[in-house]
Amino acid sequence: MEYNIAVVNSSSFGQIFTEHWQELEKIGSVKRFMLPTDIDGKSLAEKLHGYNIIIASVTPFFNKEFFDNMDDLLLISRHGIGFNNVDIKAAKEHGVQVAIVPQHVERNSVAENELANLMALVRRVVPSSERERAGRYQDRAQFMGNEFSGKTFGVIGCGNIGSRVAELFSIFGGPVLVNDPDPHVSGEWLTNHNVEQVDLETLLKRCDYISLNASLNDGNYHLINSETIKNLKKGAYICNNARGALVEEKAISDAIESGQLSGYAADAMEVEPVPADHPFLKNDRVILTPHTSAYTYECLHGMGEKCVSDVRNIVAGKRPVRELTHTID
Repeated sequence: MEYNIAVVNSSSFGQIFTEHWQELEKIGSVKRFMLPTDIDGKSLAEKLHGYNIIIASVTPFFNKEFFDNMDDLLLISRHGIGFNNVDIKAAKEHGVQVAIVPQHVERNSVAENELANLMALVRRVVPSSERERAGRYQDRAQFMGNEFSGKTFGVIGCGNIGSRVAELFSIFGGPVLVNDPDPHVSGEWLTNHNVEQVDLETLLKRCDYISLNASLNDGNYHLINSETIKNLKKGAYICNNARGALVEEKAISDAIESGQLSGYAADAMEVEPVPADHPFLKNDRVILTPHTSAYTYECLHGMGEKCVSDVRNIVAGKRPVRELTHTID
């Protein structure tokens, strides 16, 4: 059988670790596609006509319309975690296997980047560095920050990555609150890391620093909005390395302007790439990074290895490995 492999909207697969691309070329023809993030299903199927294996990034959305118009597709292997942009039911109806990178591969990389972005935000690293480059050393008193030691931390979404963020927060000695209707952590883990489970309102009212790590679903779209922000502790900071649509972006801007929110750091936005006229880009109380939380050598190597193994399994007539969510002990 002839295999045609499409790498869709991934700017990193096969770039740093070229051996992963070369391994796929041993199996079949390989081509990279960079398509509009909001491309409709039928147009997406037309663009990928003739390809029976797809390595997929976080966009575009492979919906029912896509599968209804896509013949002979065998596999979608996500170069990342989560099934947010794949209609799993439609894939199953059409006999298409869907696989993701095991959660542990991205755990440290994303959680550490979350902490790095948050610390840079709180200590005003980016604007103060820009002022130094501009020869404005005398402006340094404008860049006052806050300490992390002894503060109260909140994690919304305590799964694979959120639990690691909570562990990192715990090193500062303050209480760590988590909000998750179905946390994948044990009671022993909660005790060992001084973590308390609370409702969302309590978390927002008590926490100085808040990390968003929830998966996106119908129940938490714009979870942080103009109403929930009213419960926010005045002067708190929020960091979001999960999904951009967890927050209502205008509400974030308004809260920063009013002083209710001291700053916002995000590695994920509702629309990516971020439009050039987005108000976040003009606000030095906001740090944006271009969805690079997984961009460590260790993480990208593991992600690429998993995608290659998925393709090998399909070619060998085997099912790709699909890791189930596990409990953190």
